[in-house]
Amino acid sequence: MPVQRSRDPMRITAVERSAASAALGCPPWELGLCAGCGQLMRRYGRNAAMYCNVCRSVLNGR
Repeated sequence: MPVQRSRDPMRITAVERSAASAALGCPPWELGLCAGCGQLMRRYGRNAAMYCNVCRSVLNGR
């Protein structure tokens, strides 16, 4: 999966999007940014989450 970039607006190539969707096991159009850290994740579609696993563990650990 592509490395997280700066917090500037993110533009990824079609190759990066395809690699991320294969790694996450979802179609490319379901990819989006985590609301907490901005990491590319499965953000849209059925049963998708707003936060990545790391941010969810931090939020649930409060």
